[in-house]
Formats: sequence, structure tokens, C-alpha cells
Amino acid sequence: MENQDYIKIKKERREKKRTTKRLATAEEVIFIFEKVLENWKTIKIYNTIIQTNPNSSINKKTVENISTGNCKIYESELSKERYSYYQELRDKVYEYNKKNKLNLL
Repeated sequence: MENQDYIKIKKERREKKRTTKRLATAEEVIFIFEKVLENWKTIKIYNTIIQTNPNSSINKKTVENISTGNCKIYESELSKERYSYYQELRDKVYEYNKKNKLNLL
């Protein structure tokens, strides 16, 4: 029993640390994924986020990293529907980036 409690606390602590370190909210990550799939440049995505939410703590480098699809959002951050939408988007972004990488070779 104690071990399960420890694992749960550890998981929650890790989630909190990683979401804070990410600098982007879950909704911002979804927005970035959507715009990547619409062929927006990362600088345009960044500028749009900053214009719509000047208090956002996101930066250009973070937007570039997230635009690769390499960004984890936890189920606790979103509703079930939004989380499954995020997962679909993430898969599409991975595919999109894989195709574009092949085109560059």
C-alpha cells in the first residue's frame, strides 16, 4: 500500500515539474500543433500566441521544440475529448514532420 502511494505522489510531482518546465499551457500546445499542420512558420505561431496572450511565458525556442510534435501533455491537464484530440494531432504532426524531412533529403 505504501509503495502505491509513493508511486502516485512521485508521478504527480513529475507531471507538475514537467508541465512547469514546458512553459506552454496544454491549449497552447494544441494551438501550435494545429498551426504546424496548416503550414504556419514557427515565428508566426509564436507571434500569434504572444499577441493573443501577452502574459504567456512561452518563447520562440519552446514553440520550435513543440512544433516537432515532441511535447507531452498529461491527461490531468485536459478533458477526455480534448486529450484524445491532442493525441490525434500529435500523431499527425509526427507524420507531417517525417514527410517534410523526407522531402528535404
